[in-house]
Amino acid sequence: MFESHGNVIYPSARTVRNEALSMTVSCREHPLTPLRPLLSEHGCVTAKDLRNIPSGRRVRVTGLLVIVHTPPVRSGKRVMFITMEDETGLLDVVLFPRAQTNWARAVLTSQILTMEGKLQRQGKNGVSKSIVVDRLIPSLSGSLADLLP
Repeated sequence: MFESHGNVIYPSARTVRNEALSMTVSCREHPLTPLRPLLSEHGCVTAKDLRNIPSGRRVRVTGLLVIVHTPPVRSGKRVMFITMEDETGLLDVVLFPRAQTNWARAVLTSQILTMEGKLQRQGKNGVSKSIVVDRLIPSLSGSLADLLP
């Protein structure tokens, strides 16, 4: 029932998938843990990895959707501020109107999102990080249960 990857033993993807289908809470491991080898193959970095990536670099991240917030902005245009979570921490992403044309529906209807964009650092020592998204990866987005083997 458990799979090993190196020295770490993870619950099988089947166990995590069953939890995702039957519960709103994951008990054993973070739901992305069994997907990490696949995500890494597709160039996805973790929230923790972002600490060492310079501002301006293109990155691909995957996370569980936590919240989508569309507060009023000065320009009057709709900007989507999205918080996602992976097994190492939180990810903040921003979707401006141009990217929303193609990806807003997927963002609002998916449980798990894989997005690509430019990493931006702000604040003292670039501690505040966000990704300005220009592309969503549909094959690695959607229902968590559908992505787990």
